[in-house]
Amino acid sequence: MSARAFLRALTRDGQLKLAAFGLASFLWVLVQVGNPGQRDLLIPVEIGGLEGSGWTVLADPAPDTVRVYFRGPQAEIFGITGFDLISVIVPITEMSGDEMEIELQPEWVSLAGYRGVQVENIVPGAITVRLDRLSTRTIPVRVSTRGALPEGLALAGALTLTPDRVRVSGPASLVDAIDTLDVVVLLSGVRQAVTVETVVDTVGIGRVSVIPSAIRVDIPAEESVERVFTGVRVITYPVAGAGPIQVFPENMRVTVRGASSRVSAMDPDILQAVVPSNALLDLGASEERRVPIRVEGVPSYVSVVPSSDTVSVRRRLGL
Repeated sequence: MSARAFLRALTRDGQLKLAAFGLASFLWVLVQVGNPGQRDLLIPVEIGGLEGSGWTVLADPAPDTVRVYFRGPQAEIFGITGFDLISVIVPITEMSGDEMEIELQPEWVSLAGYRGVQVENIVPGAITVRLDRLSTRTIPVRVSTRGALPEGLALAGALTLTPDRVRVSGPASLVDAIDTLDVVVLLSGVRQAVTVETVVDTVGIGRVSVIPSAIRVDIPAEESVERVFTGVRVITYPVAGAGPIQVFPENMRVTVRGASSRVSAMDPDILQAVVPSNALLDLGASEERRVPIRVEGVPSYVSVVPSSDTVSVRRRLGL
């Protein structure tokens, strides 16, 4: 048969053929909808009914997912997906101890919106739930920094948190073990004094809630400046049995660097280089010893570099 003859035969009585095809399709769908189907899905397990009881869940139930077998009209069955937020909600109505084994019931599977669908089986048929007393405490928050401020900037003071305490609720065995909570701030992206918002780090502390979870951190960044002080005195404190001590050199140069407001407010008269007393112990009568010094009178958040980190000492003769 030629292609043209085939097309004529195919289109002959087209309306009748189309109606027959539509009727056949309708009857097939009718049979399929009326014929019960089966399907199984992995469904998460949730614990409910603990509100106001003074108890809470210590950890996820074991197992925290179960396989649920459904039966019902095929059109409904195959409309069920893992994205429908279906779960097995286990109501805790009585406390029999810190750890309980609970038999799962079909009616605990949420099937709202699926007409005629039933739960045939749940595998496994039971879960283990661990409970603990609910505890709530106020916990201090501390800030940890990552990275360094860009070149040319320095901190003028401590980073401050608002709020600096949070309310933590959860299982008593977890909450009571928490002393502090951390927030982390990256300094490398700071360009000026700024307030940033960050989140309390709860990684690894278990099923606890933190309110508020967002913390504001003030970063007092300023221009970094350098200042040089000359003629800073080198001193020693009296040491029993050592007698008067002579120091060489008696003065030195000290360079400081830090936030502009801190460095500019420094009083040169309070700067001094001090020889630690323990460095002078058992100093011989004719001994000359090289000893370390430390610079005192430098405010916090200011770095200091003396022209030398050691000096020579000896007993003062003729006294």
